Amino acid sequence: MLSLFKNLTFRRFFYGLLFDDAAMMVSPMLQGWIVLIQTDSAFWVGATAGVSGVGMTLFSPLAGVLIDRYNRKILLLATQAIQIVLVAILGIAAFYELLEVWHVLGYGFCAGAFHAVRLPCKMAMTLDLVGPKNLLKGTAANFFSMTVMGVLAPLAGGWLIDREIYLGFALMLISLLISSSIFLNLKNIESPEISGSSHLQDLVYGAKYVVNNSIIRSLILAILVTEIFGWAVESMLPVIARDELGLDARGLGVLMSVGALGAAISTVIMTAMPDVENKGKLVIYGLFGFGFGLIAFAFSDILLLSMILLALAYGSGVIYESGLSTLLQISVPDEMRGRVLSFQSLCWGFSGAAGFHAGAIAAILGAPIAVAAGGVVVVSNGIRIAKNIISIGAKAVLGK
Repeated sequence: MLSLFKNLTFRRFFYGLLFDDAAMMVSPMLQGWIVLIQTDSAFWVGATAGVSGVGMTLFSPLAGVLIDRYNRKILLLATQAIQIVLVAILGIAAFYELLEVWHVLGYGFCAGAFHAVRLPCKMAMTLDLVGPKNLLKGTAANFFSMTVMGVLAPLAGGWLIDREIYLGFALMLISLLISSSIFLNLKNIESPEISGSSHLQDLVYGAKYVVNNSIIRSLILAILVTEIFGWAVESMLPVIARDELGLDARGLGVLMSVGALGAAISTVIMTAMPDVENKGKLVIYGLFGFGFGLIAFAFSDILLLSMILLALAYGSGVIYESGLSTLLQISVPDEMRGRVLSFQSLCWGFSGAAGFHAGAIAAILGAPIAVAAGGVVVVSNGIRIAKNIISIGAKAVLGK
């Protein structure tokens, strides 16, 4: 990964990612904790994540069209500017103790829409900056940014939120302002060639491409199942932290940070080790580790063991995500990349929307059952698709 930083533009891009990801990691923890304190309801905590997922899911197809047509740097800056305004407003409302649940839900929907643009935009820019040969390392560096900030930001956020809610918004605001200033100074970011077709035609063509291409369809469906069932754990962490492990906001921050630390370790290992030719094997190994890790984590009531298991689960999840993201990008032509990646972010939106069903299950059977059920589905699906995904990885190696 260090070799990538010889590229000055990528180095600046990575620094911008760090601060943007810091805000992204604090946001769900802050929203979930506010709603949990105000409602004392596992369902509404899940619904808060669900609303964000709906925003991401609804805006992802349009985001893919925009990414294939317009300058990706401008898109990053535009979404950050709007988010900065909203975060400042919520921070002021929290300072004057005017913040209500519906404010958090409304912001969650908007945040999902912002991430629908920014996540695939950042992935597409990674390939633009590092090239196909270094894509796995570039993708791992992208995830490394998220995981490093997944360690540091919740620690800082939990400490601040435990003192005053508005300080959490202040941390997000500062992070977004720093990220925007760095992205603003990126040089030589070229705009894609503008298509002669309309936005709607591009959107429809992108959807048809994903549906009709068997390789892309299989990869997107693999993402979708894992996001809906496996990553529902994220929406349940505030509930498990407080009700199962007896933690406060700072404890929740530590728990999230340890999970992200496991993911960060995985990204470092992937960038340091020789390139894995068959990325399909990475996907399947990651799925099994993620699923079994979730099942074990769900039934642990010992804090140290829970932290270790969550770290293992998240570390495996990053292995799966990195392998699958790389397979997607090397399997599509450049002019389709934004639209195909937008379907990946659409699937990521379902991980937030999974908060609806996870919250409902948790309200009836408890949060551990909701998380364990997701792990069972992930493992079962991994068994079902293993042969096909490994075959897709082998075809990518042969360039077919």
